[in-house]
Amino acid sequence: MLTNELIQATVKDNIDKNLENFNYKIIVLDDDPTGTQTVKDLPVYTEWSEDLIEDGFKQTNGMFYILTNSRALNDEQTIDLHQQISKNIEAVSQKLGHPYIVISRGDSTLRGHFYLEPKVLSEATDVQFDAVFYLPEFFEGNRYTYNGTHYLKEGNDYIPVAQSEFATDTTFGFESVTMADFIEEKSNGEISAQDVYHIDLETIRRRDQSFLWHVFESVSNFDAVVVDALNDEDMDYFVSCLTAFLNENDKKFMFRTAASFVKAICQTPGEIINLNTYSSNDNGGIIIVGSHVKKTSTQLRHLLAHTSLTSIEFDVKQVTKATLDDYIQQQIQVAERLIKQGEDVVIYTSRDVIKTEDLNNNLSISTNISNALVAIIQGLMIQPRFIIAKGGITSSDVATKGLNIKKAMVIGQITQGVPVWLTGEEAKYSAMPYVIFPGNIGEESTLTEVYQINSKDRDK
Repeated sequence: MLTNELIQATVKDNIDKNLENFNYKIIVLDDDPTGTQTVKDLPVYTEWSEDLIEDGFKQTNGMFYILTNSRALNDEQTIDLHQQISKNIEAVSQKLGHPYIVISRGDSTLRGHFYLEPKVLSEATDVQFDAVFYLPEFFEGNRYTYNGTHYLKEGNDYIPVAQSEFATDTTFGFESVTMADFIEEKSNGEISAQDVYHIDLETIRRRDQSFLWHVFESVSNFDAVVVDALNDEDMDYFVSCLTAFLNENDKKFMFRTAASFVKAICQTPGEIINLNTYSSNDNGGIIIVGSHVKKTSTQLRHLLAHTSLTSIEFDVKQVTKATLDDYIQQQIQVAERLIKQGEDVVIYTSRDVIKTEDLNNNLSISTNISNALVAIIQGLMIQPRFIIAKGGITSSDVATKGLNIKKAMVIGQITQGVPVWLTGEEAKYSAMPYVIFPGNIGEESTLTEVYQINSKDRDK
């Protein structure tokens, strides 16, 4: 049974992860922008040409991100995208003679193309990866893996993610409780649960490097490995063993993870920053809320009840109507008038869920809703004082389509688990902080608190 005591238990070691001498370039392929929530001072690219990938390889930071937004794509689109990215990375790596590690960063509640993306990345390279390590932990978001089962905190209890609302996702739902069974389910039986390696918490906490190295040496032919961890120190020890092994052995590893592993293997882990140090104007700011998970709806209600910003509800049923373009233009006109007057605005989708029996159609509906929200940002003729985007698909589309970001810098977090990018010169609004708020992160009041950091009008 997972308990607070287990999570907080630590072995007070001085863990040397040896990242300064780690020769691999670490490339994070992020299926939405929220995965930058535990790092800082590194670039994120929204395109994956060989030129941009080479630019990433040549950055002084040992890590860079490529935003794929693949959680918004169907299987076929995801396959095409990852085949191209894999080939481009391999070409640049060979050109520069620089080895690399790929982290396929996905959702800590196990939604997304969890098995498909690593598989395609491996098959598209000249030499298949020896193993994929599955580490979906995100400690800042209360997501943990223990005894081979992935948990989240709900209220005061820790429950398997399979028992949460996320397991009933209209596109990426699942039934399996253990990670081994989950991998078997998502691979459609290509990987049997009984063949999945497991590095358990006891091994991590007794500092059994020999066992970890034995696993590293044993894996081959795209084996699957699940790793337990309950806090940053657990993860740091795993990384220390991994980097030591790879510095001495020629193995090819990939990682399907959430944000805590990225933080552990990054030379510049994230920190909370003060956005008041960045220039602003006197216009109103804008919050775009697309996510409709329970936590987002709760946070939205709190925001509307405890602040004086103006709310505009976007009726999601409009995306199925021929008059959608006219409806979007009306929303733009209202939002722009308010922002010009210096009023802060939240535009949020109605809380209806449009669901069909076709998973690809569900994904298409979500994409159409996100595109409609993005069209509002595209249509604005003035620069808001700030932009906060709530939800993974929404924040990605606002970044790439609404703001035309091609290269941004991750500058830190506005609060725990909520990253901030600084837009590049090519963006619609350059050198502007852009707040990316995951749909499933924070407490009831967290969105309100993030808004108030940016707001001129603190409270009602």
